[in-house]
Amino acid sequence: MVGPRIVTYGQEQGPLDTPYSLTIYAQAIYSSEPIDPLPAWFHQLLIGTPTVHANFTKAAHRLDDWGVTADITRYRKLDDNLSCINMELKRLKAEVGAVRIAKTICKGQLELARAPKQLAHMECLATLFVQQRNKQLATRGGWKKSAHGRTS
Repeated sequence: MVGPRIVTYGQEQGPLDTPYSLTIYAQAIYSSEPIDPLPAWFHQLLIGTPTVHANFTKAAHRLDDWGVTADITRYRKLDDNLSCINMELKRLKAEVGAVRIAKTICKGQLELARAPKQLAHMECLATLFVQQRNKQLATRGGWKKSAHGRTS
């Protein structure tokens, strides 16, 4: 995963060389004590307002542990990313609903216009389409039933 990085030169390298670039993470502290989940106050600071988060990050810098600061920054970016994705999902669900309504209205308009009666001479084309589709499915290994009860 890409996140906060440290860029440095090796002992034999200089400013004209390509530096090493490493993603940094908080160092685990192993102990016989069980690990507690993050307390609510800590979580609130992780996702707080920009000012709160800036002060929280400054306090983490004073720990002189770049890994903790990196993971605090990484968590905030992931939380922001997740919020954007969730908003996009909400927007897409609303759009799907609107398209379904429009499709239903359009179907109703076709029914009100008695379009099937006006185009009844095209029914044989639908029959040919179904026969061709059945033949294609049979040559691909048969029918498959989808979760929606449709065949494909």
